[in-house]
Amino acid sequence: MPHPFEGPTLTPRKRAFLAGHAGLQNDGDITMLAPGAAPRTCDACRVLSQGWADQWVRVQRRLDCVRAIYSGRAGGSEAAIDDVQAFFESVHHLKDWLGNDAMSGITKADGDALINSSATLQVCADLANGTKHLVLTSTRTGDLGTSIARNDVTVFAGTGTAAHKFYVASGSTELDVLDLAERAVSEWAAFLHSRGLM
Repeated sequence: MPHPFEGPTLTPRKRAFLAGHAGLQNDGDITMLAPGAAPRTCDACRVLSQGWADQWVRVQRRLDCVRAIYSGRAGGSEAAIDDVQAFFESVHHLKDWLGNDAMSGITKADGDALINSSATLQVCADLANGTKHLVLTSTRTGDLGTSIARNDVTVFAGTGTAAHKFYVASGSTELDVLDLAERAVSEWAAFLHSRGLM
């Protein structure tokens, strides 16, 4: 499958846009930066034309995946834990999307202040950073051992589906992942409402 900006998928209109905005030229099937040209940047340019609201929608989809994991779906424990970890990464990185999107009016410091004021979002931050870096070297919760510690599985015989429940250990507390995820989304929604973004 060709890269979205390579070969036949690069329409003349896209080629002209890219050439005008990033100094690109087409050499056969590969579009590349013209020699000596520097890529242009601008506040309005975003990855795949996405802004903070697209990340918020992604968080909602990831929450739906966690809900499906709890109610039962096809796939094993590895696929379930992948989706759980993806939720925590998405919800934690919402702060970066808000801070990097000038249209939001939210600074990175605003996002960090929200996280630092919320035990729920601090656990999400530690889980996201632990997943991203393998180990935590700094922590929002005060516990470098914050992690998904265990899970329960109910297999629905003959259906090819199973329901998973995951539990986070942080400090001396054990937290249910779905409850944690629901609370995190509720806290972000309240914050976004308070800033007039929803």
